[in-house]
Amino acid sequence: MADSGIIQFAVYEDGTEYLGMARVQLPNYNYKTHTVNGVGVAGDVTVPVLGHMDAMTCTIEFLDSPTSARKLNEMRRHNIDLRVAHEEYDPTSGTFKVHAHKHVLEIAPLQMTQGNVAPHSQQGTQNQYTVFKEEDYIDNVLVQKYDPLNYVHIDNSGTDRLAEVRTALGK
Repeated sequence: MADSGIIQFAVYEDGTEYLGMARVQLPNYNYKTHTVNGVGVAGDVTVPVLGHMDAMTCTIEFLDSPTSARKLNEMRRHNIDLRVAHEEYDPTSGTFKVHAHKHVLEIAPLQMTQGNVAPHSQQGTQNQYTVFKEEDYIDNVLVQKYDPLNYVHIDNSGTDRLAEVRTALGK
C-alpha cells in the first residue's frame, strides 16, 4: 500500500458546525530539551524532556473571508476538527482505499490577517491560533494525543509518555 495524498477535507467546530474549506498548517511537535554535561560525558548531550513540548500553534487559511473565519477569532476556546479523506493505492491489487483522518484541536485566536481586497479575487483570510490540545485519529482509532494542561502525551506508538509523571505527581 502507498499513501497517495489527501482527496479533500473540511473544517468543523464542536463536531457539527461546518466552517468551510480551508488550508491548515497543523502544529509542530518540538520537544523541550536538557543539555547534559559534566563528569562521564565527553562534551554535551541534548536530551528531550519526556512529554514536554514548546508552545504549539496552527494556522487556518480560508480562501475568502467567510463569517466562520471571523467567528474563530472570538476570544474563547474553540473545539475544531479537521476531517480528511486520505487516498491509499495498492499497486498489487490495483485498488484505491479511502482512510478517514481526523485532527481534533482545542484552540484560541492569536492573530487574524484579513487578506486582500481586489476585483475578481478571493480575500484570503488567515488566522493563527494557540493549540491547547491535539488528538489525531485514523479510521476512528486514536493515534496521537497531546494535552499538556492535563499531562497527557500519547505518541504514535500508543504509549502515554506522561503516565508515570502523573503517577509520580499523584494525579
